[in-house]
Amino acid sequence: MGEKGKKKLFSSTRSRPTGRCTTGRETSMKTAILGTVVSVLTALAAVGQASADEKPILIGLIAGTTGAYGSTGVAVVNGAQLAVDKINAAGGVMGRQLKLDAHNDNASATLSGQLFAKLVSDGAVAIAGSPDTGPTTAELAIRHKIPTIGVVDDGGLTVYKDGPTGKPNPWVFDFGLNTFAWGEKIGEYALKHCPDGLAVLHDPSTYGEGGNFGIKLAYDKAGKKVAYEEKITENWSTGATAALMPQATAIKDKGIKCVDAWLTPQDQAAFVQDLHSLGYEATVFGNDETASDDTYSKLAGDLANGTITAALTSGLHPNDELKAFRDEYKAKFNVESTPFAETSYDSIMMLKQVIENAKSTDAKALQAEFNKTSGFKGISGTLGFTEQEHITITADQLTLIKYDAASKSWVEVTD
Repeated sequence: MGEKGKKKLFSSTRSRPTGRCTTGRETSMKTAILGTVVSVLTALAAVGQASADEKPILIGLIAGTTGAYGSTGVAVVNGAQLAVDKINAAGGVMGRQLKLDAHNDNASATLSGQLFAKLVSDGAVAIAGSPDTGPTTAELAIRHKIPTIGVVDDGGLTVYKDGPTGKPNPWVFDFGLNTFAWGEKIGEYALKHCPDGLAVLHDPSTYGEGGNFGIKLAYDKAGKKVAYEEKITENWSTGATAALMPQATAIKDKGIKCVDAWLTPQDQAAFVQDLHSLGYEATVFGNDETASDDTYSKLAGDLANGTITAALTSGLHPNDELKAFRDEYKAKFNVESTPFAETSYDSIMMLKQVIENAKSTDAKALQAEFNKTSGFKGISGTLGFTEQEHITITADQLTLIKYDAASKSWVEVTD
């Protein structure tokens, strides 16, 4: 091609000055292309939104399903799963299914912390637990600003660091059995029936300290003090029993006839065996775990006779809904239900209502809705929360019970 041809080609293809007039055909073509792009983007956005709306709502759960309190952890998981199954069978929540992601923390605070972070990263809208590592999950609830529900170390000092009149953890909504309530109920009874005083053996965690706090609440009101108190280091991860003969001997030497062994069911059983081996008779009190299942009564055998603790009154006199739950639980898991399964179930059922009322799974929206939920009809009773009340169970909801070895059952205390 000659130079003239090259110049002509160059001249005809270089860009035109801006501001020129365009033809109607060019305008129509651009409008059509733009419309197509917008339509594609809108469609893609709709597909993305539909996918997000259809994705299951994730609920995390942390519980020690092995170790000293393994039976409690298993019950917590089972109760929550029954609730999720029931909700999903009825259509889910706001058109979405629920997904329960449960993990065993093996009573390890380190592992619990790792599991909590993973569940938050995976998009959990709330985390249930942990019965064993409640202090860890409670602190992480504040750090991550996410509702933590269910059995959170049985409330007490885990939720109220400064006692029941202080401010609660703002992100924990505890459905557990409340160490303050159990301790106070036992303390009130001991004041009336233990003229030689009360000894208290308890673990040093917020669980044991919470029970001891509740006992002292009752004693402080009466202007009295417990006769003997000692902290016992236990092995929750394996359930291995502690050496309690020195404490049994000290209590015998002091002539104290009432002892609250606020310990694992395994250590409670070991303690009554130590008392028996010393030939010493004393009334032994327990905690909220003592009668929750048959771990203690089986290990202690006839020596468990006369042990006193408390139970949910609603559990002793179950309504039709609770009876049906217990039948379903037994049929599905081939074991008897426990208060921990029942309160765990209630926590998931309330979460469903909270999500629906808030019309959101946003953490702040759920927190606000929990704080104004009242009159919730759960199988464990009528439940609710306020900004100050973050534990569902109080001492007024409890009845004292005593173990009868002859019938192998717990009966109501009448004296």
